[in-house]
Amino acid sequence: MRSLFLGGCNMATLYILCGPSGCGKTTWAREFMSNDEDVRYVSRDEIRFSMLKDDEDYFAHEVDVFKKFTGTVAQTLIDGFDVIADATHLNARSRQRLTQAIDMYITDYNIIYVVFNTTCTQCIINNHQREGRAHVPDNVITGMFRTYSKPTLDEDFRATNIIELGEEKEDFSYL
Repeated sequence: MRSLFLGGCNMATLYILCGPSGCGKTTWAREFMSNDEDVRYVSRDEIRFSMLKDDEDYFAHEVDVFKKFTGTVAQTLIDGFDVIADATHLNARSRQRLTQAIDMYITDYNIIYVVFNTTCTQCIINNHQREGRAHVPDNVITGMFRTYSKPTLDEDFRATNIIELGEEKEDFSYL
């Protein structure tokens, strides 16, 4: 896949997934990885769920979750693999927080933003198929759309491409 997006460059690539819960990030990542053995997947939710006990709040270990998430992404880039960073990354600030944490370990990598153009309604429908802690309250998803801003190539000098998936549009003037 590197040659498809970067013209054969051998520098590792960080794919930053950008979109609200239920938009299809994890589904896309699994499909994308099945086509490229040099890509690794790191999910913030998988890390979070591995740390949580049944009686704990969703964000009970958030500091440790973020450290493990960014450390794992950084180590995988250091090892020379492309990495899909699966989390919402809803705005420039959250994307910058991710790259700043990774930059403590490695700074020589490319960034490709993967943007999911899924409607709020579809995200809520998809989310209702989830069970347990994976299910996100509808009002949280709606709130994600209020704070969401698509990335631009100007956000980071290493950004080489923005892949936009889906073409669904929705009027959010009511938010």
